[in-house]
Amino acid sequence: MLLLWFILTLIPTLYAFEEKHNNYYPPTELVVDDEELVTRAIQELHNIDAASDLRTCATCKARLQVAKFLALTRPDLVPQIFSTWCIEAGYDEIQCHMNYGYPNSNYSSTGNDFTKMASLMSPSGIDGDYFCYYHDKNCHILPETPLVDVSRWWPSKPRVYPAPEGNGDLFHVLHISDINLQLNYKMFAEANCSQSLCCTSGCKNNNFPPIINDNLEGGYYESSYSQNHFIKGNYQDITKIKKPVWSPARQFGEYTCDVPTLLLNSTLQCIRDLHQNHLSFEFALFTGGTVDHSDRSLMTKHKVLKSQDMSHRILKHYLDSVPVIPTFGVRDIFPLNQLPQKNLTENINSYQWQFDFLSDLWSELGWLDFDATKEVRYSQIGFALTTLRGLKIISLNSNVWNVKNLYAFWDMLSLDSFGIWKFLVEELLLSEKQNQRVWILAHLPTNHQSLPIPTKIFTQIIERFSPKVIAEIFFGNIQIDTFMIHYVGNGTDPKQITNAINHALIGPSISPYAGMNPSWRYYAVDGLSFNIVNSFTYYTNLESTFHNDGAEPVWEFGYSARDIYDPEKFWPPESPLNTKWWHHVGQKINESPFMQATFEKLETRGLETGEVDVDSYCKITSFTVEAKKQCMITDDQDDYTEPNEINDYIPSIKPYEKVTYVEKEIANTKDETDSKGEEVKEEPKNENVVDTGDEWAEVDSNNTEVEKLNDQKPVLPTTSRNNKGKSISLKDRIRNHNVRITQLNRL
Repeated sequence: MLLLWFILTLIPTLYAFEEKHNNYYPPTELVVDDEELVTRAIQELHNIDAASDLRTCATCKARLQVAKFLALTRPDLVPQIFSTWCIEAGYDEIQCHMNYGYPNSNYSSTGNDFTKMASLMSPSGIDGDYFCYYHDKNCHILPETPLVDVSRWWPSKPRVYPAPEGNGDLFHVLHISDINLQLNYKMFAEANCSQSLCCTSGCKNNNFPPIINDNLEGGYYESSYSQNHFIKGNYQDITKIKKPVWSPARQFGEYTCDVPTLLLNSTLQCIRDLHQNHLSFEFALFTGGTVDHSDRSLMTKHKVLKSQDMSHRILKHYLDSVPVIPTFGVRDIFPLNQLPQKNLTENINSYQWQFDFLSDLWSELGWLDFDATKEVRYSQIGFALTTLRGLKIISLNSNVWNVKNLYAFWDMLSLDSFGIWKFLVEELLLSEKQNQRVWILAHLPTNHQSLPIPTKIFTQIIERFSPKVIAEIFFGNIQIDTFMIHYVGNGTDPKQITNAINHALIGPSISPYAGMNPSWRYYAVDGLSFNIVNSFTYYTNLESTFHNDGAEPVWEFGYSARDIYDPEKFWPPESPLNTKWWHHVGQKINESPFMQATFEKLETRGLETGEVDVDSYCKITSFTVEAKKQCMITDDQDDYTEPNEINDYIPSIKPYEKVTYVEKEIANTKDETDSKGEEVKEEPKNENVVDTGDEWAEVDSNNTEVEKLNDQKPVLPTTSRNNKGKSISLKDRIRNHNVRITQLNRL
């Protein structure tokens, strides 16, 4: 009874104590609305930028930590937060929206892709190191490439592993690259513009043209190929141009623009005529590139689809029964350059439509069999097919190693997050068992704007299956006519013939963009070894079409590789142009100023720059960016220098094992300044970007027009342009930017 009384007496006391002390801890704001969260996050990003104790790369990685937290908790706010921070930090408004803005079919923004990448990556590890080096212009420290070992993926390489001998039975293969069809090309538009791509109604030169302009001379005609052959059109009077321009665009193209449909028709008509007369191509290689070089803000989903559809159908129209074996261009996707891994289920639906489109198109045109079509649709990283002669051709999606692909920057120490190397190795092992020769083609060369880890894996695969299985490798993308040799090592080893493993041929572009004459080539191939015996390059001098009274371009024979690089005929006529041949060519270019000048002239197909590229030898004898950096004498891509910071530990990664770290041996390290490798930062500012209409949808493809896709809405104009010439406070600017972001989100 006494115990019961004590308990009953204690209960009211406890209640009174709890009521008195229930607010003992300081009050906490349990709920923060979206507007306040956005404001605080933006301020935190500015605080990181202003921190004096953080170095440039550390600042970038700290921002990624904020991005990761937000991406895991409020992914819907990440594009708004980072777009606003980017603009307030003083970067170009348009490019800020392209880098971080909400997804929209009217422009190629990657805010959704950035958010997904941030949620998956390790900002403080090697993921953040690589991302900041390639995507933050203030970070110049490239991580040391991990020691990669993928030898467990295959049985040991036989000691005797020779390539098969040829039988002298030759056949011809066509190689075309980088069509970059400019659907909105407009005659009389400004060809000397201040934007990234000229010859559209919206581009202009920021400087007003002179009253007396010698560039206005030349013939301007509305010609076409509407009846399956060239029809010279009526003369167009240039004096009737309403808007003054520095250099009006001519009908067949300009060196500052991509390919008008007229130029593409001219190119393929020449190829068709040669094929029908005596060359008889058994098949054609197309190493990608159908979309033009327009700024991302002018690149719509509709335009990407239309460019691919028209380019491939025009190819089919002229080549007819010649099978075309294509590959995936890095820009031939929307948003540009992006490719998520298949295991990211959230992204499958948002990207699957593109591979459905390609697989249906390539299958409809009769270029792929059932198995290859299925691989394009479902694997998205490549396909393999076998020609009638038994040659296997493997086409790879080079966005896997593209530094602009945001999905390549998470879990970078996982050797094969895309599954591409497993696919490639399995195909090569199968060919090895069957004594089958293989060609590999991709769009982006591994020594240009390519990530070190995947390209290092690629070179190990090439070393394992060369020379017996892998006969030839082909790339495109960089416009120039060149080649690459893969040697053992990272670029510091001797480039001797005994160290030469394999080589790659980079096809010249049809596009004249960046000052190239349009070009294509074909190969004479041995029917047993499938090695190339000779290559023949054709080109047209685009400048000659400026003053030829509206006539067709004249396609000229450029050169034969054997004749131009071996005029003394030292190389046996029965021997193919194998890796040893290209090694000797590289040595000639390195040792002979005349041969170097010849090579550099051939790169641009006759256009002489007047400057000697001191890095020519390094570029052709380096298969990866890492090897090229080791070889370079001068800056390769920009003026930044990389500080020499010793990394005591290098990741050592093997398949299916946790990452270990090995201590790096340091001996007599001396200070060096190394030029920064193939770096991709924010795109150049596209000043005064205006024209976002879909006039290109009306273009006549000259008997190859396809059904018009649904037009999209134009991009919303920036609010700030309405206040041009007025003094706007920082507060008003921020408010305007937030209003614009909200408008973009509602589209």
